[in-house]
Amino acid sequence: MIPFGQWANGDTPPYNMLSSTNKNSMRYYDSDNERLIYVYQQANQTFWDDQWQPEQIDRTRLLATKRTFILPITQKYLSPTAGAVLEGGCGQGLHVAALQNNGYNCIGVDFAPRTIQTLNELVPELDIRYGDVRNLPFPDGAFAGYWSLGVIEHFWDGYDSIAFEMKRVLQPGGILFLTFPYLSPLRRWKIRRNAYPAWEGKAAPDNFYQFALDHHRVGSYFGSLGFELIGMRPFDCIKGLKDELGKGKTFLQKWYNYRGKSGAIRGGRYLFSQFASLVAGHSVLLTLRRGSK
Repeated sequence: MIPFGQWANGDTPPYNMLSSTNKNSMRYYDSDNERLIYVYQQANQTFWDDQWQPEQIDRTRLLATKRTFILPITQKYLSPTAGAVLEGGCGQGLHVAALQNNGYNCIGVDFAPRTIQTLNELVPELDIRYGDVRNLPFPDGAFAGYWSLGVIEHFWDGYDSIAFEMKRVLQPGGILFLTFPYLSPLRRWKIRRNAYPAWEGKAAPDNFYQFALDHHRVGSYFGSLGFELIGMRPFDCIKGLKDELGKGKTFLQKWYNYRGKSGAIRGGRYLFSQFASLVAGHSVLLTLRRGSK
């Protein structure tokens, strides 16, 4: 079993580290749909190209990458001989490289055009393609596994089309690894205390960025599509605490960003994350198996 808090122990986090409490951002609670609405900046193609910083892509680093946090999780459910694995929303391709360098046939898709062009030019050894997760350029049942790391929360109109494509391209029995920001126990406690302004609108706000979703609703929805939930794991408690607590944010930010060699600091962060993720995880990983129908 991969322990809670694994992602706080030096591995690359599963999605960009934009602080949800940026001074220019706001969060609202949408009680009708049980979700937090983050208003900051539209997560469009330009935004993701700026986030992924294609000018900083390092060919040598990618080709040498042997492990990211998704590797042991993938290995738990899928062997390299099980079939191809897709990462929908692959960014700089680090996870694609890690899986490929461990014997997996992995394909990445992203819709950040400058990032994809740069990857294709610098690292043609990686199979990374420009595409939209709502309309994937692959045949039915093409993949044994699908990683979606912080993608479904960025679409105001919902993730139906993404989910339909996930099911379509996964073979029966295929594994979906799905992460998104969620309503942790800490966030639910704040909701009960009316700590977030109430959302009263209907249309998408200007500069909608993402949702924090109810993982029970997400799991039930995928269940209605024929997926079986086989694992649930909250993670990234340091970011969850940093975003939600009014005090101690500076310390948590330094702790969160620490990349030094101190075993005491890294070990303390790891042990703390083991327990705190249960209460204050920023995101959750749902592992789902596609049914036969």
